[in-house]
Amino acid sequence: MGGDFMPENPVKGALKALALRDDIHIVLVGQQAAVDALDCGWSEHPRMSFVEAADVITMEDAPVDAYRKKKASSIHVGLQLLKDKAVDGFISAGNTGAVMTAATFILGRIKTIERPAIGTILPGNTGPVLMLDMGSTVDCKPTHLNQFAVMGHFFAQDVLDIPNPRVGLLNIGEEVEKGDQVTQEAHALLAANASIQFVGNVEGKYVLNGHADVVVCDGFVGNNLLKFGEGIVQVFFDFFKQEIKGVRATLGALLMAPVLRKLKARYHQDNYGSAPLLGVNGVVFISHGSSSELAMCNGILNVAHAIETDMIDEITEAVGSA
Repeated sequence: MGGDFMPENPVKGALKALALRDDIHIVLVGQQAAVDALDCGWSEHPRMSFVEAADVITMEDAPVDAYRKKKASSIHVGLQLLKDKAVDGFISAGNTGAVMTAATFILGRIKTIERPAIGTILPGNTGPVLMLDMGSTVDCKPTHLNQFAVMGHFFAQDVLDIPNPRVGLLNIGEEVEKGDQVTQEAHALLAANASIQFVGNVEGKYVLNGHADVVVCDGFVGNNLLKFGEGIVQVFFDFFKQEIKGVRATLGALLMAPVLRKLKARYHQDNYGSAPLLGVNGVVFISHGSSSELAMCNGILNVAHAIETDMIDEITEAVGSA
């Protein structure tokens, strides 16, 4: 029941995911009457079931108030199913703050982790780039950024198969003295952290250029950077649609179509679908509020992959050892 296009896109995205993988079962959590009204045949699928959740958390609801007052929401009920091991993973396109708050209270944090972080996998020039935090903690202390770096390091190492990930700190310049007090103090902590390979400050223009495998920042900056990037991609494709007029331009577009399809497959947000909430005791992923059917489908496939790779156990053990 979360997102701008609920319940249609989450439900139809789930059906797409079931069509692509025959080894997963999906539990829809929400208001069954609203889902039945879609008339999409969900109830006839042998690997889809339903759990009723009467309350709906809107994007305007304050996260803590939503957790306290809407215990029957799809977010609360779904995360309780995860805690009770009735399901192996959870995904929502709803209120990000509500998901983070409920996940922290219901599942609890991994031992020694002070704040969870949303990590997003970005398509870099030389391979994937994990960036965190993307919105869960907007006011970070230097110690939080240091812990994000440790979680990001082991996520990249164990899930993205990067042997010795390079960790960078997002900043306004490469020099050590650049940035505000928080980033300067975080730089000192990261440089002294023996459990990671810290490569120093990374400017925004170099995030995707292979300077680092993991880029750490606070949630306010990370979320804005992510949404700016999504907007740029959409503007790019809208420009081509508007400017392709006339025979010559149309012919050129046809010749360029294979390249443009590859570009869209690599950079469009729908092809990534969701981001992991790292630091909580469970596989929890968050999708964009405006997620399409394809985005929800790919987001669900991300959850399945995280479950298969024992992501939480790997990170918990690695962070504990560190």
